[in-house]
Amino acid sequence: MNNKTQREVLRIEGLVKQYPGVRALKGVDLSFNSGEVHGLIGENGAGKSTLIKILAGIVKADEGIFHFDGEQAAITSSKDASRHGLCFIHQELNLVNYFNAMENIFLGHSYPHRFGPLVDWKQLKAQAQEILDTLGIELPLDIPVLHLSAVQRAMVAIARAFAVKGSIYFMDEPATALTDIEKEKLFAVVQNLKEQGKTVVYVTHNLEDILRITDRVTIMRDGQVVKRSATSEMTKDSLISAMIGKSLDSAFPQRSGTIGKPLLEVKGLANSRLDGISFTVRSGEILGIGGLVGSGRTELLETLFGVRSLSSGSILLEGKPYHPNSPKEAIEQGVVLVPEERRKGGLVLSRSIYENITLMSLSEVSRFGFLNHQELHQRAEDAGKRVHLKASQYTHHVATLSGGNQQKVVFAKTVMRTPKVLMLDEPSKGVDVGARFEIYSIIRELASKGAAILVVSSDFNEVLGLADRILFIKDGSLASVQNNTGIDQEQYLHYCYGRTHA
Repeated sequence: MNNKTQREVLRIEGLVKQYPGVRALKGVDLSFNSGEVHGLIGENGAGKSTLIKILAGIVKADEGIFHFDGEQAAITSSKDASRHGLCFIHQELNLVNYFNAMENIFLGHSYPHRFGPLVDWKQLKAQAQEILDTLGIELPLDIPVLHLSAVQRAMVAIARAFAVKGSIYFMDEPATALTDIEKEKLFAVVQNLKEQGKTVVYVTHNLEDILRITDRVTIMRDGQVVKRSATSEMTKDSLISAMIGKSLDSAFPQRSGTIGKPLLEVKGLANSRLDGISFTVRSGEILGIGGLVGSGRTELLETLFGVRSLSSGSILLEGKPYHPNSPKEAIEQGVVLVPEERRKGGLVLSRSIYENITLMSLSEVSRFGFLNHQELHQRAEDAGKRVHLKASQYTHHVATLSGGNQQKVVFAKTVMRTPKVLMLDEPSKGVDVGARFEIYSIIRELASKGAAILVVSSDFNEVLGLADRILFIKDGSLASVQNNTGIDQEQYLHYCYGRTHA
């Protein structure tokens, strides 16, 4: 759709939201046009999520005016948002685990009925399948989403947004858990919506995606809009500079320290998902784990962490037998995992920030069974400072933090423990570019102090930027181990597919 046929469908003026001690939005002005893909970016805490929650009717603005197609209107509830054609794919999926996919897709909507109160499940399934077919998504509709993969759950959340006929679609990190193939399908859906004259507001930390699929971009920082531009006039460097208010000299901090003696030695590791994997990680070394989604990368970390049982093989930690039967045993021996799903496996959302940070170190601040709360708070704050955690009060629930700051809480918890072996599963998932650099600096610091680091990431640039060596897994087996010297993206993918000669 060309600019002549576009019209302004939503204008926001002077949007303000104040929380205790924090002004999340400071007079935000924004506009969106029909038939465009509009990128909305900014660091964690910039105000993007607050803006989206206000538009969704979840949070009420303190000040601000909304104009839909030139007419002033209010948004005080989710019904208001729906009435104005606003649809949302939120960063946190918010699925009901014990409902199946089709029930989740139509959650909050009236189910079709037959014979009075009886739900017409056949028709409901047909309607759900029609949405999936339109989106090019394949997944089982009849089983609880609890048993679906992370990728499949993300696709259910995307499909749910399309159960309502809308005119403006807000997508908050919709591609975080998607494979490259699934991401291409999502982009095709976005393009199709644009061609229909719909508006897509695409919120992501992936700047390559912004440059690829958006027409215009709005950049937020500290609760304000700091730049608006046609995407064609921006580069990755200029986007980063606008987001953080300064240039980022390098995406990854420089290596420091030396690589020492073998710290973790794995021989013939096997179970239901792994087949005879052997490798060694030395102190001070960062070992990247490469491979496609489903190759066994996460399962390898879970086995080393005592989540999965070991059917054969042996593991040595500092030259001594290591065979954890639970995560608790692994942690006690100095092996720590930062899981992919931080809200599910890395945090207790109903507890405070300081409680989450000190969760693995309570024994260090207790005397005769009693906790020293003063020392607990001080250690939590010290760890938070080390990871540059942005939080007004450590007594607030960790659920109130942005995604990037939640990830920093997980790292702060890890830093307090001073691990011998640190395993990271998608360490920068949902984290903005500025926070990523800080997290990478923490990883480098721990390695320089002698920790052995294992990194799993679907972002191969992250693996290439951090790792000293890369272990490639295919179908649960070791495909190859490569020194990270001169490997480009094309070669990396060759190794992921098990081709030893790139």
